[in-house]
Amino acid sequence: MTEEKKPEKKGVSRRGFIQGAVAGLVVGAAATYGATTMMQPTTPGPTPTTPTGEVVGPAESQTITMTINGVTVNKSVKARWTLQKYIRDIVGLRGTPEACDNGGCGNCTVLVNGKPILSCSMLAMDCAGADITTIEGLASGGTLSSIQQSFINNTAFQCGGCTPGFILCGKALKDKKSSPSEDEVREAVSGVLCRCGTYERVVKAIMEA
Repeated sequence: MTEEKKPEKKGVSRRGFIQGAVAGLVVGAAATYGATTMMQPTTPGPTPTTPTGEVVGPAESQTITMTINGVTVNKSVKARWTLQKYIRDIVGLRGTPEACDNGGCGNCTVLVNGKPILSCSMLAMDCAGADITTIEGLASGGTLSSIQQSFINNTAFQCGGCTPGFILCGKALKDKKSSPSEDEVREAVSGVLCRCGTYERVVKAIMEA
């Protein structure tokens, strides 16, 4: 007797189907990525320059002069250093906090020529010749300024991380208007975030300073 041969199955096996599908997905994804990458415009970033307009490389440094808390500071700065880094790491004034590092919380606020500026979002090189005030520059001869003392009197802080930003924004406002309204105070400090929620006391402290 001769054995009957089983008929061969035609078509694609389950394993072959899965392998083919995976290969197709990989090839399709690669093609899509390549096309997307080719379509993206390549826009060069801004070229770093010195205050005099000279082009410098990102790693190059230059000596600049600025006034910080009434003292002339003449130090070397790299083109991409922020004012925050310069104040904290080069000058050594640690009262300017490091917080979000992207301009979102306002805690690192300092005064540049009397105007509140986010020091983490401004290049130190752009401040050549500027008059900078940090939280350390408000007290005089060991005596706190009126706004600093008012923050203590009103317990307008908890962790203290946001306090320098609030105080300096409040000082900038009070320098322009000695008796601001509550709405004006709230507007002046609106860019500073407090995780502890001391906003009401902050407003009161600035108004009473």
